[in-house]
Amino acid sequence: MTIQLHGVPGTRSTRAAWLLEELSVPYVQHGIKLGEGEHKQAQHLTRQPHGLVPAIDLGHGPMIESAAMCLAIADLYADKGLAPALGSPDRARYYEAIVYAVSTVDEAVIPMYLHTKVLPPGQRDPKVIEAKMPTWKIAADLLTKRLGARPFIVGDTFTAADIVVGYDLILALEIGLLASYPELTAYAKRLIERPTFRKVFPS
Repeated sequence: MTIQLHGVPGTRSTRAAWLLEELSVPYVQHGIKLGEGEHKQAQHLTRQPHGLVPAIDLGHGPMIESAAMCLAIADLYADKGLAPALGSPDRARYYEAIVYAVSTVDEAVIPMYLHTKVLPPGQRDPKVIEAKMPTWKIAADLLTKRLGARPFIVGDTFTAADIVVGYDLILALEIGLLASYPELTAYAKRLIERPTFRKVFPS
Protein backbone atom coordinates (compact mmCIF):
# COMPACT_ATOMS: atom_id res chain seq x y z
CA MET A 1 0.00 0.00 0.00
CA THR A 2 1.03 3.63 -0.44
CA ILE A 3 2.03 5.38 2.77
CA GLN A 4 -0.57 7.85 4.01
CA LEU A 5 0.71 10.92 5.88
CA HIS A 6 -1.71 13.30 7.59
CA GLY A 7 -0.29 16.63 8.63
CA VAL A 8 0.51 20.25 7.93
CA PRO A 9 3.61 21.48 6.06
CA GLY A 10 5.96 23.33 8.40
CA THR A 11 4.85 21.41 11.49
CA ARG A 12 6.53 18.28 12.80
CA SER A 13 4.81 16.51 9.89
CA THR A 14 7.74 17.90 7.90
CA ARG A 15 10.05 15.34 9.45
CA ALA A 16 8.22 12.34 8.03
CA ALA A 17 7.62 13.97 4.64
CA TRP A 18 11.27 15.02 4.38
CA LEU A 19 12.51 11.51 5.16
CA LEU A 20 10.14 9.94 2.64
CA GLU A 21 11.41 12.38 0.02
CA GLU A 22 15.03 11.54 0.88
CA LEU A 23 14.20 7.87 0.40
CA SER A 24 12.21 8.47 -2.82
CA VAL A 25 9.35 6.49 -1.30
CA PRO A 26 5.87 7.14 -2.75
CA TYR A 27 3.40 8.56 -0.26
CA VAL A 28 0.22 10.58 -0.15
CA GLN A 29 0.13 13.65 2.05
CA HIS A 30 -3.28 14.65 3.37
CA GLY A 31 -3.39 18.24 4.53
CA ILE A 32 -5.19 18.76 7.83
CA LYS A 33 -6.97 22.12 8.02
CA LEU A 34 -6.12 23.34 11.49
CA GLY A 35 -7.96 26.63 10.99
CA GLU A 36 -11.17 24.73 10.35
CA GLY A 37 -10.69 22.45 13.35
CA GLU A 38 -10.25 19.36 11.21
CA HIS A 39 -7.66 18.03 13.66
CA LYS A 40 -10.35 17.82 16.35
CA GLN A 41 -12.93 16.03 14.22
CA ALA A 42 -13.78 12.37 14.65
CA GLN A 43 -12.10 11.17 11.47
CA HIS A 44 -8.73 12.57 12.45
CA LEU A 45 -9.11 11.60 16.10
CA THR A 46 -9.27 7.95 15.04
CA ARG A 47 -5.75 8.43 13.68
CA GLN A 48 -4.43 10.84 16.31
CA PRO A 49 -6.40 10.69 19.58
CA HIS A 50 -4.79 13.91 20.88
CA GLY A 51 -6.03 15.86 17.89
CA LEU A 52 -2.52 16.81 16.78
CA VAL A 53 -0.34 16.25 13.72
CA PRO A 54 1.24 14.24 12.27
CA ALA A 55 -0.30 10.80 11.88
CA ILE A 56 0.89 8.19 9.42
CA ASP A 57 -0.03 4.74 8.21
CA LEU A 58 2.91 2.63 7.08
CA GLY A 59 0.63 -0.31 6.40
CA HIS A 60 0.03 -1.44 9.97
CA GLY A 61 -2.54 1.09 11.15
CA PRO A 62 -2.22 4.67 12.40
CA MET A 63 1.02 5.78 14.02
CA ILE A 64 1.78 9.04 15.83
CA GLU A 65 4.94 10.87 16.97
CA SER A 66 7.29 12.24 14.33
CA ALA A 67 10.46 10.72 15.81
CA ALA A 68 8.93 7.24 15.96
CA MET A 69 7.82 7.63 12.35
CA CYS A 70 11.34 8.54 11.25
CA LEU A 71 12.89 5.64 13.16
CA ALA A 72 10.38 3.20 11.66
CA ILE A 73 10.66 4.54 8.12
CA ALA A 74 14.47 4.52 8.16
CA ASP A 75 14.42 0.90 9.35
CA LEU A 76 11.74 -0.09 6.86
CA TYR A 77 14.04 1.11 4.08
CA ALA A 78 17.29 0.19 5.81
CA ASP A 79 18.91 -0.72 2.49
CA LYS A 80 18.95 2.99 1.60
CA GLY A 81 21.36 3.77 4.42
CA LEU A 82 19.64 6.53 6.39
CA ALA A 83 20.23 4.77 9.72
CA PRO A 84 23.61 3.61 11.08
CA ALA A 85 24.23 -0.10 11.44
CA LEU A 86 22.62 -1.86 14.39
CA GLY A 87 25.00 -2.24 17.29
CA SER A 88 27.44 0.39 16.05
CA PRO A 89 28.56 3.39 18.15
CA ASP A 90 26.91 5.63 15.58
CA ARG A 91 23.62 3.82 16.10
CA ALA A 92 23.69 4.74 19.79
CA ARG A 93 24.34 8.41 18.98
CA TYR A 94 21.61 8.26 16.33
CA TYR A 95 19.07 7.15 18.93
CA GLU A 96 20.30 9.81 21.32
CA ALA A 97 20.02 12.61 18.75
CA ILE A 98 16.50 11.70 17.69
CA VAL A 99 15.12 11.23 21.19
CA TYR A 100 16.89 14.33 22.48
CA ALA A 101 15.41 16.43 19.68
CA VAL A 102 11.81 15.53 20.45
CA SER A 103 12.08 15.28 24.23
CA THR A 104 14.18 18.38 24.92
CA VAL A 105 14.91 20.56 21.89
CA ASP A 106 11.31 20.58 20.62
CA GLU A 107 10.14 21.67 24.04
CA ALA A 108 12.36 24.75 23.90
CA VAL A 109 12.41 25.72 20.23
CA ILE A 110 8.81 25.20 19.20
CA PRO A 111 7.24 27.42 21.92
CA MET A 112 9.88 30.07 21.20
CA TYR A 113 9.12 29.87 17.49
CA LEU A 114 5.39 30.19 18.09
CA HIS A 115 5.80 33.21 20.35
CA THR A 116 8.27 34.89 17.99
CA LYS A 117 6.83 34.21 14.55
CA VAL A 118 3.56 32.27 14.38
CA LEU A 119 1.13 33.70 16.91
CA PRO A 120 -0.45 37.12 16.32
CA PRO A 121 1.61 39.82 18.04
CA GLY A 122 -1.00 40.34 20.74
CA GLN A 123 -0.78 36.69 21.78
CA ARG A 124 3.00 36.48 21.98
CA ASP A 125 4.41 36.23 25.49
CA PRO A 126 8.06 37.20 26.05
CA LYS A 127 7.98 35.25 29.31
CA VAL A 128 7.66 32.02 27.33
CA ILE A 129 10.85 32.81 25.45
CA GLU A 130 12.61 33.79 28.66
CA ALA A 131 11.55 30.56 30.36
CA LYS A 132 12.75 28.36 27.49
CA MET A 133 16.05 30.11 26.87
CA PRO A 134 18.14 28.25 29.51
CA THR A 135 17.15 24.88 28.05
CA TRP A 136 17.85 26.12 24.55
CA LYS A 137 21.35 27.32 25.47
CA ILE A 138 22.29 23.97 26.99
CA ALA A 139 20.84 22.16 23.97
CA ALA A 140 22.70 24.39 21.51
CA ASP A 141 25.99 23.79 23.32
CA LEU A 142 25.43 20.04 23.37
CA LEU A 143 24.45 19.86 19.69
CA THR A 144 27.50 21.95 18.78
CA LYS A 145 29.67 19.44 20.64
CA ARG A 146 27.93 16.44 19.05
CA LEU A 147 28.29 17.95 15.58
CA GLY A 148 31.95 18.82 16.00
CA ALA A 149 33.68 19.31 12.65
CA ARG A 150 31.50 16.78 10.84
CA PRO A 151 28.96 17.72 8.17
CA PHE A 152 26.21 15.71 9.89
CA ILE A 153 25.01 15.09 13.44
CA VAL A 154 25.99 11.38 13.52
CA GLY A 155 29.00 9.96 11.71
CA ASP A 156 29.96 11.23 8.27
CA THR A 157 26.75 10.62 6.32
CA PHE A 158 23.26 12.07 6.29
CA THR A 159 20.77 10.07 8.38
CA ALA A 160 17.24 10.36 9.70
CA ALA A 161 18.76 12.01 12.79
CA ASP A 162 19.68 15.02 10.67
CA ILE A 163 16.04 15.36 9.72
CA VAL A 164 14.72 15.16 13.27
CA VAL A 165 17.36 17.45 14.78
CA GLY A 166 17.57 19.61 11.69
CA TYR A 167 13.89 20.49 11.83
CA ASP A 168 14.42 22.16 15.21
CA LEU A 169 17.58 23.94 14.15
CA ILE A 170 15.98 25.32 11.00
CA LEU A 171 13.19 26.80 13.12
CA ALA A 172 15.83 28.15 15.50
CA LEU A 173 17.69 29.72 12.58
CA GLU A 174 14.52 31.48 11.41
CA ILE A 175 14.06 33.27 14.73
CA GLY A 176 17.68 34.18 15.37
CA LEU A 177 18.52 31.57 17.98
CA LEU A 178 21.61 30.40 16.09
CA ALA A 179 23.29 33.81 15.95
CA SER A 180 25.92 32.77 18.50
CA TYR A 181 26.38 29.27 17.09
CA PRO A 182 28.26 29.40 13.77
CA GLU A 183 28.65 25.63 13.48
CA LEU A 184 24.93 25.05 13.95
CA THR A 185 24.13 27.89 11.57
CA ALA A 186 26.27 26.34 8.82
CA TYR A 187 24.75 22.93 9.49
CA ALA A 188 21.17 24.22 9.33
CA LYS A 189 21.91 26.08 6.10
CA ARG A 190 23.34 22.91 4.53
CA LEU A 191 20.14 21.08 5.39
CA ILE A 192 17.96 23.86 3.97
CA GLU A 193 19.82 23.57 0.66
CA ARG A 194 18.82 19.93 0.23
CA PRO A 195 16.26 19.69 -2.60
CA THR A 196 14.19 17.29 -0.51
CA PHE A 197 13.80 19.84 2.27
CA ARG A 198 12.75 22.52 -0.19
CA LYS A 199 9.96 20.22 -1.40
CA VAL A 200 8.33 19.78 1.99
CA PHE A 201 8.89 23.00 3.93
CA PRO A 202 6.94 26.12 2.99
CA SER A 203 9.20 28.95 1.88
